[in-house]
Amino acid sequence: MKWLKLCILFSVFFIFFYLRLIPIINQTVPYTYDQGRDFLKAEEIIRDKNLTFIGPTTGIMGVHHGAWWYYFLALLYLVFAGWPVGFYIGLFVLSTTTLFLFFFFIKKELGYQSSWLFFLTITAGSFFIKLGFFASNNTLSPLFVLLLIYSIYLFFKTQSAKYLFFISLALGFSFEFEVASGIFIITSFFITSLFFKLFRKSYLNLRKLVCFISGFIIPIFPRLLFELKNNFIQTKAFISFYSHPTFTNQLSFISTLAERAQLFLKYYLQLIPQENFYLGLLVFLFFIYLLIIRIKNMKRGRTNPLLFFFLLILVIFLVSLVSRNNFFWDYYLDGVQFIILFIFILIFNLNSQLKLAKNILLGVFFFAVLISFSKNLSGKNIPLVGLRADNKIVSYFVEKTSNRYFCLRIYTPPVIPYTYYYLFSYYARHQKIKYPRQEFTNSQCYFIFDKEPYSFRVEKWRKDNIPEKSRLIEKKIIDNGSSIELWKLTES
Repeated sequence: MKWLKLCILFSVFFIFFYLRLIPIINQTVPYTYDQGRDFLKAEEIIRDKNLTFIGPTTGIMGVHHGAWWYYFLALLYLVFAGWPVGFYIGLFVLSTTTLFLFFFFIKKELGYQSSWLFFLTITAGSFFIKLGFFASNNTLSPLFVLLLIYSIYLFFKTQSAKYLFFISLALGFSFEFEVASGIFIITSFFITSLFFKLFRKSYLNLRKLVCFISGFIIPIFPRLLFELKNNFIQTKAFISFYSHPTFTNQLSFISTLAERAQLFLKYYLQLIPQENFYLGLLVFLFFIYLLIIRIKNMKRGRTNPLLFFFLLILVIFLVSLVSRNNFFWDYYLDGVQFIILFIFILIFNLNSQLKLAKNILLGVFFFAVLISFSKNLSGKNIPLVGLRADNKIVSYFVEKTSNRYFCLRIYTPPVIPYTYYYLFSYYARHQKIKYPRQEFTNSQCYFIFDKEPYSFRVEKWRKDNIPEKSRLIEKKIIDNGSSIELWKLTES
């Protein structure tokens, strides 16, 4: 049986790394307006030594995410000398390290079977896979939810004040990396904590309260500096937003309730390989069974963490109903998936007498992971998407211009082509290519047209940017639907 366990162990580890590394190796990782903008900001911090105290914009006018995302990217820029793929490698290393540390925490506190339930779930769950290569500020926020879970669990176990510090640290960083997510989880945490005597007593204990508050200082310190320097401009924007909220096509309460219920069902199914509804239903019923047969005999000390996290999920759901706009992005509550998973792990650990049933469940998960993995092993060609697509276009200019100055104008649906700006900036420093100009050079200029579903926008941009007295002398169609055109001025 030892060789079988080793075979299963190797298989799961291989699948875990394959599903995260192959998109990075093939460069099919997401590379859009946001990534280009953020990579350019990291370059600015290192190259120009221009430190910032605020991060990307949020959906609230005048309010920004925290600067820590830019600091993280700047560190990766320094380590990988600006190599675009390096940002994704760094994110993969951070997320993988965090997940493995949590795996060992579960193994130590809740046992071998519980740790494998966690590992099998994160191996092929769609939400957990994207944490390894989706380069966005909101990708790091869920990782701090793991720190929050870890700290709450050990605070119940040890009642040590240091875990109050880590709780507030996790809440603070969750807010700084994704403001919307932080608002929901901080509000929900405080409401939930008031139901538990352990937390109420801690808030009334000066030493513990100081320890708790101090944890917030580190994450929000850059924001505080920005606010002091700029007359609390973001604080005023926050107050204005909440005192005079604006709604776009406000939904009814029933519609909001139905939408959130569907969203939380989606969060749950993201724990299941391929988000299979029937497997998800089977797993849910199994855990309900475990809970029913054991909960009556449980000591309160062991159920406190379970009750806390269950109530926390409920409160997050209820608090989210306050937002009744017709748009509510999924990532606003990212990290909820980890809380739901930890609730199931705690239930899984309640009864030590059902090892066979638990092993059967783990076996079902293992085969579901294998099936999910097999569907990723298709013989199709590598798609020309994401970073791979833009890299191919920029490489065309490396070959075509032979380190000569050239003119280039770019049309992309987001209007500002940050993606190309960053790649040309990188290649201008590391390859034989000049950074493109906007003015016609030697009476010629290249034009990039990214795929655009609304053709009238492209036509308008053409009229505004291509001189009437010019002619098309070369055109190249890229497999992803983009095109490159070379126009030459004609004599007047």
